[in-house]
Amino acid sequence: MESDFETSNGAGRTDGPAAREALSALHADRQALADRIRTPAWYYPLLALCTALIIGSPGPGAPAQFVLVAFGCLGITFLSLAYQRITGMTITRMAGPKSLVVSIVLGIVIVLLLGVSFALTATGHPEWVVASAAAAFVAMWGGGRLYDRVYDRELRDGH
Repeated sequence: MESDFETSNGAGRTDGPAAREALSALHADRQALADRIRTPAWYYPLLALCTALIIGSPGPGAPAQFVLVAFGCLGITFLSLAYQRITGMTITRMAGPKSLVVSIVLGIVIVLLLGVSFALTATGHPEWVVASAAAAFVAMWGGGRLYDRVYDRELRDGH
């Protein structure tokens, strides 16, 4: 109880040195967390490949379409499990407003590209679905890396 008295000014507030020490400890914890959840280099290329499989699925016939979607979904599931095993954590919410915006924009781009794939198939141009799948691959790889940089910055800054 004596240590509580020494770091408090009697009004329930912590004194300057103790507050600075607590803030320093919080800063160190944020840095350690950001370092721990760093995404492995192989993650986004593989996630981009899984996304491209799903976006490209409307192009071929029914049996191949099912296989592409199944492999894409299984790949995403295994990537999520591998990330959780490596870091010991799962990400269930955004660190701050900028990472939320990046993730929403990326989601919209992917959904639009899936719509383009379905439209190309419906209009008799399934051979062009490969282009929308390639665009999804690039969008997911680049957008995922951008999301990681923004998320890392927000986490380190305490947002």
